Amino acid sequence: MRFLKSLSLNRRQLSVNAPGINYTTEGNVVMQTTKSLLVPKGAQNERPYNAEEGLIRYNTDETNFEVYQDGTWKPIRFREPITITNQNLGNGDGTETVFGPLDSGDAFYPVPIAEANILVFVENVFQLPVSNYSLLQSSGGSLTGPNAPYLDGWYIKFGTPVPSGKPVNVLHNFDK
Repeated sequence: MRFLKSLSLNRRQLSVNAPGINYTTEGNVVMQTTKSLLVPKGAQNERPYNAEEGLIRYNTDETNFEVYQDGTWKPIRFREPITITNQNLGNGDGTETVFGPLDSGDAFYPVPIAEANILVFVENVFQLPVSNYSLLQSSGGSLTGPNAPYLDGWYIKFGTPVPSGKPVNVLHNFDK
């Protein structure tokens, strides 16, 4: 039989049998260590079945950290270099104002946040965001233009038709 010499609990914190791990009365976990923390890790098919907002884990299939946010698992991005996408959207025909869809090659962040985060050129002439074009989404054929209906995706829509034979090029992925 063990004899308790003193109570290991107080109103401010509960210490477990690991130095530096404390639970406050407010429900916070405080890590007081200079070492490291090993987060849960596993394959994509080993994700929690009933995930909750704010969960974090290391995905061994994708080799990155991920967080459960807005009902889906998303990778946690670091400031690592990413490839800038140079996409040719075709040539103007004198009537068309809609070009796309944009393809960033990134399923998690398929579209730029705003028009100002992409560079649009018509035959090497820089186009001004908002003044010359808008970034619009087509969903179920909702986008209108001379060659409608358009596939689902994000498109560049010019205020006036692009002259015949003039190529439309877009540089994007700056905000990834």
